[in-house]
Amino acid sequence: MQKKKHFQTRKILADTLVIVLLALVLMPLHSWIFGTSLLDNPDNAKASVSELAYRIQRQQTEATQSDEISLVDISGLYGSSSRGDIAALLDSIYDMNPKLIGVDVRFPAPKVYSVYDSLLAQTAARIADKTVFVCELDSFDMEQHQFKHSEHSFFKSVKGYSEGYANLMQNGDDKPVRQYSLFQMLNGVMVYSFPAQLLINYLDEDDLSDNTPIIRFEPTLFTCLNPGNLNPELIRDRIVLVGDMHNRGDSHPTPLGWMQGLEIHAYTIQTILERNPVAQASVLVLLLLALAISAVHSFVVVSTDHLLKVKPSSMMEFVFKQGLVTMGVTYLLNIVMEYVSYISFTVFETSLALHTLIPEIIKLTAFAKVTYCIVYQVLYKRYAWKWLNYSSYSIQ
Repeated sequence: MQKKKHFQTRKILADTLVIVLLALVLMPLHSWIFGTSLLDNPDNAKASVSELAYRIQRQQTEATQSDEISLVDISGLYGSSSRGDIAALLDSIYDMNPKLIGVDVRFPAPKVYSVYDSLLAQTAARIADKTVFVCELDSFDMEQHQFKHSEHSFFKSVKGYSEGYANLMQNGDDKPVRQYSLFQMLNGVMVYSFPAQLLINYLDEDDLSDNTPIIRFEPTLFTCLNPGNLNPELIRDRIVLVGDMHNRGDSHPTPLGWMQGLEIHAYTIQTILERNPVAQASVLVLLLLALAISAVHSFVVVSTDHLLKVKPSSMMEFVFKQGLVTMGVTYLLNIVMEYVSYISFTVFETSLALHTLIPEIIKLTAFAKVTYCIVYQVLYKRYAWKWLNYSSYSIQ
């Protein structure tokens, strides 16, 4: 009896191995059909474990007050003289001795130049030693993996001018922003992002080794100042970001909910300064994890099939019964692995991107298992090959 039990366990393990190998073979096919790799780590699904973790953290803990970054909202500065008002504002901020100034506003060339445009250009030159403005990259070439065009402020040629692109990582779609890029290629030339250019003197080679770190969205309160009521104490020796905090066109989904682009830049800068982005699992780790998930899923499903004696004589009955078992086990395993992903993110501060990896791997493994079982049943009924008896689905 004991010997028979061990023999049956070996059969289950043999089935598991075959299914995992079949799933591994199907991975490249899956990537080719859907145009994306299962092992892509970016945390960019609409809902994820990191999003859940940050929302729970926001509910359970008070947001920390940043003493390094202040925001200045210029949403009220509109009209024919707005560029003159913005020039005066930037002059005032500069005179309060901030550490750095980041201006998240692009100023296109006017059709007819006015005195206000001249004032803004003069201010840009005066404050250039501490200030970074924004540009926008567009016309991305998928084959060459670089941008072909960019839009700049009209005073780009002033002495000492510095800029970085303001493009965010989700590239205009509705997926939450979770990562930032340090640099991109523009017609063969490397250009830095707005946060990276602002902190260029703080970056070293190690900081540039990963071009797409994950932003740490730990709930933070950034002081937001009104242009008409600036507090020198909240500007002196701080990084001051100037932009529109009420621009619907610059509002984006994040793990903390919808957020203005200026505030996303603040979180990005904070992540860079702390040198503490969320760690990302390597492709090798994800591959090993995928194989482990596939093996566990296969073993549990095959074992459950064996316990429930899913060995019908009818092909339709067989597919139906083992399909139900596969669905049930898949659902339960998915819940368990999502919890593992949550623990990984909250305790070990590592993003495994399991919210995208788990369902796809499990579906692929389930497909491999169904395919294996159907092919096995066809071969078992038509041929008398001895090795076919080394499966737990053989009818003894």
